[in-house]
Amino acid sequence: MTLLVEAGHGGLKWAFLEGGRLTRIECVALHGVEPGTWQARLAALTPRPRRVVVANLAGAAFEAHLRILAQDSWRLVPEFVRATAEHQGLRNGSADPAALAIDRWAAMVAAWQTARGALLVASAAAAFSVDLVDGDGLHRGGWTLPGERLMREALHAQTSGVAAAALLDEAVVEGPFGTNTAGGVQQGARLALGALVDRAATLLEAGGRPAPRVFVTGAAAEDIVPLAKRGTSVVPHLALEGLALLATAEAA
Repeated sequence: MTLLVEAGHGGLKWAFLEGGRLTRIECVALHGVEPGTWQARLAALTPRPRRVVVANLAGAAFEAHLRILAQDSWRLVPEFVRATAEHQGLRNGSADPAALAIDRWAAMVAAWQTARGALLVASAAAAFSVDLVDGDGLHRGGWTLPGERLMREALHAQTSGVAAAALLDEAVVEGPFGTNTAGGVQQGARLALGALVDRAATLLEAGGRPAPRVFVTGAAAEDIVPLAKRGTSVVPHLALEGLALLATAEAA
């Protein structure tokens, strides 16, 4: 049985790959928790995995800790997946393909498997990333910018009056509009990100090209989607689904 591990900048997610499906998906924080929390949770998994495939954005220290855990707990050497120049018709458009963040590549792999045509993947987490793929499977590039929480924190840090007002109350909203300071800051950030998704899709279909399928993933996906005009598919675990496809291809 294969254990898939996705390590992000602030959290850890894993699932078992059984019969081509993701099962027993779990998440745990990497920061702000007791040391060893995630190690204990992983080490206690049953049944013991026979293979561990990892998408790591959490850095070299995490990789070193996971290597030790996998050896001590399961007598396994984890496989750390990297982005490649091509995968089943999807072509990596980054100037340095291997340097593309593996979660973004994995998410595109999963979206391409479904769409087999023009697509857009937006990942709404601590950072907000958008990647565009044209109808020929070429990754045209994309953008990375602060997610909603980081936008709000930057505004609070640089504007004492807004911070004081926003931090006093819970956000109050009416549809897309904020009706107090906290609500205005929240909805402004969310609307900006939703508008970016719409703008990206418009750019991809310029010149009469087909409209892309839009996939939104990440912990904050449900907050952003209602403020985008485009019809979207919310896929909470898109990168894990892509990691499963990459793991299966490597095993073939």
